Amino acid sequence: MTHVIEAPRADDAASLGPLQLRAWLQTYPCEDVGIDENWIREHRGSSATEEGIAQWREFIEATRQQPDLLFCRVVRSGTEIVGFLCGRAA
Repeated sequence: MTHVIEAPRADDAASLGPLQLRAWLQTYPCEDVGIDENWIREHRGSSATEEGIAQWREFIEATRQQPDLLFCRVVRSGTEIVGFLCGRAA
């Protein structure tokens, strides 16, 4: 399996929102501290909504306009995005 790391395209926003939610659901549930699936969906689920996807699209465009301030890369396996890394300069 080959992975390619590259800058995201605007149409990748539709994949990034749901992928972010799945990552939270797989990584962060911890009933001991009150983080369960319902909490995650309530606090992080918006990334997979139309509004969240629109915000991803805006962020992707902003990374193109402000590369010294914003960063985003996606990891593709074939045509599927399987990971991402995004952030802001401090």
